[in-house]
This record gives sequence, C-alpha cells and structure tokens, in this order.
Amino acid sequence: MFGFLKDKLKAAVSRVTKKVEEEAETLEEEQDEFEEKRLKKEKQKKERKEEIKKIQEDIKKEDLEEEIQRKGFFSKVKEKVTTKRISESQFDEIFQEIEIILLENNVALEVVDKIKEDLKMDLINSQLKRGRIEKEIKLALRKSIEEILTTPKLDIFKLIEKSKKEKRPCVFLIIGYNGSGKSITCAKLGLYLKNKGYKPMLAAGDTFRAAGMSQLVEYGKMVDIPVIHNESTKDSCSIIFESIKNAKSKFYDVVIADTSGRIHNNKDLIDELKKISRVNNPDVIILVVDSLTGSDVAVQMREFDNAIGVDAVILTKADVDEKGGAFLSAVYTGKKPVLYVGSGQLMSDLKEYNPEEILKNLGLGEKD
Repeated sequence: MFGFLKDKLKAAVSRVTKKVEEEAETLEEEQDEFEEKRLKKEKQKKERKEEIKKIQEDIKKEDLEEEIQRKGFFSKVKEKVTTKRISESQFDEIFQEIEIILLENNVALEVVDKIKEDLKMDLINSQLKRGRIEKEIKLALRKSIEEILTTPKLDIFKLIEKSKKEKRPCVFLIIGYNGSGKSITCAKLGLYLKNKGYKPMLAAGDTFRAAGMSQLVEYGKMVDIPVIHNESTKDSCSIIFESIKNAKSKFYDVVIADTSGRIHNNKDLIDELKKISRVNNPDVIILVVDSLTGSDVAVQMREFDNAIGVDAVILTKADVDEKGGAFLSAVYTGKKPVLYVGSGQLMSDLKEYNPEEILKNLGLGEKD
C-alpha cells in the first residue's frame, strides 16, 4: 500500500538532506584550512620570538587580540557546522524535487501547496542540527501529512441507535463513480455492522447496469444478509423506498442502499440521485471513492458534495494503490469524515480509517 510513493519520498528526503549537509561540509573544510594557517603562523612567531625579544610585549598584545578574534570566529563556525539554516530560496530549490514526486503520484495541487507551506513554516530559518537534518525534514513532512489525514468524526453507531429509538431503520445511501466498488462495499459494510450486532438489509438500487442487482444479490448471499431487489423496474428510488419499508416492518436496524455509478457532471444522473435522496431521506450519504482515481478525485469530491451533499467517505482499493496521491487528495479536499478503507476482495476487507497506519505505509511512522 502506497509503496511507490513511500520509496520516492524517502529518496527525495535523502537527496534534500545530502544537499543541506554538503554545504555544512564545505564549512568544515574552511575550518580545517583556517586551523592549518593558524598553526603555521604560530610556528613562525615562535621562530621569531628569540630575535625580537625587545618587542615581546607588543607581540603578546598582538597574540591576545588574535586569540580573541580566533575564538569568536570558531564559535561562529562551530554553530554553522553543527547546525544549518535553510533560507527561503534554498527551500524553494530543494522542495522542487519533492513537489515533482508528489504531483507524479497523483497528489492534487492544493495538497502539494499545503505541504509546501507547512514545510516552509517548520524548516525555513530554523536551526537544523547536523546528523538530524533528514529526521527533521521527515518529521516536518509527517506533521503536514498527519494534518491532511485528520478528518472530522462521524459516529454511525450513534445514528443507528437514534434510529432504533425512533423505531425505524437507519438508512445509508451509497453513491459514487462507475467502478469505484460501491456494490461490494455495501456488502462489506453490511457484514461489518452485522459483526457489531446489528441487523442490516441491502437495497439493490443499481438499476443502470444489467448485472447490477444480481451482483448485489450474490454479495448478499456471501455475507448472509437479505437483499431487496426488483428486476421488473428501473426505478432505483422506488426499490430503495420499498427496502426501507420492508426493513421497518421486519425490525431491521440498517438499510444500506446501493445506487448506479454516475459521473458528477451528468445532470440527468445527478438529478435522479437528488430524487432518491429527497424521497428516501437517508441518515447518511456515503461517497465511495476509488483510491486509483488520480488527481481528478478532488473535483469528483467537490461536485458530488455540491450536487447532493456528502456526509462521509469510504476509500476503496487502497491495497493496490502504490502511488497514494489520490488517497491523500480525497481525504484533504473532501474534508469529510473518512469512515472505512477497503483493501481487498474478501468481505472482511473493510478497516476503520486509521491515519497512523497510513503514515506508517508512507514511511513516516516515527513521531520523533
């Protein structure tokens, strides 16, 4: 998971560190050169000492002044050699490499800009100690990405319990692009809630694809959860409505409603989605986002949210997302609660969203 981006970031940080340390090594060489000249000068003075006894006091005075100057110089050199300040121009130069890597790995531009500003804040004009430069850069990078991965919270169990008190099922409406993994995510989420002690029902509202309903029916059998479907109609809204009615009469706790995949800029499909939401009044609208989408994920998130209102996100296919950029972009640009991460084809492959685990997968697990 995110292996490609992890390796690229690690290499970039190492190269940036090397650039910074090379400048410090230059200062060390200057220090050695100065020390060599100083020793040579002292030797010459010693040889001349016998010859110029009559001006010995003057020489002592000169030596004293030089010693004061030397100590002052060495204290400055020592500070520069053991620590390094990065100027804004130097930072812009060394960040270019990290920026290119982030963009190549599908990180949205606004996310790249956020990381750049964060690193500027932490690194420019700060005293970076020799031997810890790479660590300090990684810590700054970790801090920035940790902020990106931190999302608002949504407790779906509280919503379910609230619905139970109202003697009705809690309704989850699942939306997203074609191929994002909505149907299997419905089944995975159903199994997850079932294992938590709830009674879920699935609604086969994907009427656009020929195999849309039958696919969810098969998934339902795999997790032993009932699926309400109607092959004789293409009216997704009515199927979901009947599912909610059925679940209420049989005292089910949750209805997880699948929908047809749609593109955010297709007005007719979005209008249908608005109708489904208006008629069935879901408690939670969950956008399923494919981690392999690419940088377009930021636009996708905004458009769906503007059109219908997104309450939370489930990210799928994280196990095969070696780049990881779309994942970061979806989390940051959406600014919505991320509930779960799908990471495989098994029905049990649905994990609670854990930013710390993502940081570890990016090679940024250490806090200090």
